[in-house]
Amino acid sequence: MPEPVSEERQKAFFEKARKGVLAWLAKRDGASATLSEMHAHSSERYLITHPGFSRRMESFVAESLVDDDDGTMTATLTDAGREFIAR
Repeated sequence: MPEPVSEERQKAFFEKARKGVLAWLAKRDGASATLSEMHAHSSERYLITHPGFSRRMESFVAESLVDDDDGTMTATLTDAGREFIAR
């Protein structure tokens, strides 16, 4: 039976995945992607499930790291998001 992952390690992975997803977004044309594309990348690269993706997206929007267009279901990296990646 595998050992449970510590809360500290979970938080570190959460931050690593946030930075990785935003860095991926920065490399895309217009620094934007549909939520479906972001979900697929998160799932494939970081093995993030739907609830985990939702938590990350909520954190991106709450911290103004992305602009979320509900009409087109598209997220676009903001200047704050670029600064977050650079840290």
